[in-house]
Parts: sequence; C-alpha cells; structure tokens
Amino acid sequence: MGKDFVPYEKTHKLQRLLFVTVVVRDGQRDAINAILFDNEAFFCASFHGRGTAPSTIIEVMGIGELKKDVIMSVVKEERWPLLKKDLEKRFGVSSLSKGIAYVCPVDSVMGVSIYKMLSNTQFSEKLSLKERIESKIEEKNENKVEKEEKNEQL
Repeated sequence: MGKDFVPYEKTHKLQRLLFVTVVVRDGQRDAINAILFDNEAFFCASFHGRGTAPSTIIEVMGIGELKKDVIMSVVKEERWPLLKKDLEKRFGVSSLSKGIAYVCPVDSVMGVSIYKMLSNTQFSEKLSLKERIESKIEEKNENKVEKEEKNEQL
C-alpha cells in the first residue's frame, strides 16, 4: 500500500507571506529589485506608471516627476523589518530615490507548490534532498569499502 497522506503544514513550518508594493521614480527599478532579492523575494514584477494627479496635489505632496516604476513582490513576514530598513535607507539616498512601500498580508494560496515558490523555499528543499541522497551514496560507498577490507583480512 502507498504512504498515508500527511499535510504539508504538519511536516514543515509555514511562514506568513506579505505582498509588497513599491512605487519609485522612473529608473529606480533595478535598485529596488536588488533590495527585494537580497531579502529572499522569489520574483519582482515591475510596471511603468504615470501619475494623473492634478498639479496642485503634485506640488503639495512634492511628488515632482510623474513617471514612476511600480514593483510588486512577495516576501516572508519575518523579512519585512529588514526589507523596510533597506528601503528606508534607499529612499534616503537623495531626493531622486524617494518612494513609498506598503505590504498586504497574503491570506491563502492555491496549492503547496505555489506556496513553496512564493516563500522561496522550493530550492532549499531540493538542495536538502540532494544532500541526503549524496550522504546515502557516500554511506553505501563507505560500507562497501569496509566490507572489502574485512574480506581482505580473512
């Protein structure tokens, strides 16, 4: 008979996910993507945006340039404080690098493979599986060498 089904959450620690949106001046996309990837984001989706606010609001808010880059990603909740600090540091570099960032919690995803992709854990599991297989092979080789040594002694 086959193995009994065991839910993923019983064998793995689930981490809450956050949907991150960052809006920056046009041309800042690559720097923001680098920050997101450094904070374990699996993907970054970038879009060009153009503001439509009236000039009075633009002046009051100090927005300046209307062309924007909108970057969206998903990160683990535990990474948000570090990501926020990195973004604040980036936004403080100059008046040209200012932006806004906000997060929304992800309530659910459809399927374990999607969760593993969004939480950026699928590769670490494959790596640990590879390490286990390699250790089994190494163990077998060691046992084989030990048997051969015993046979030679007899």
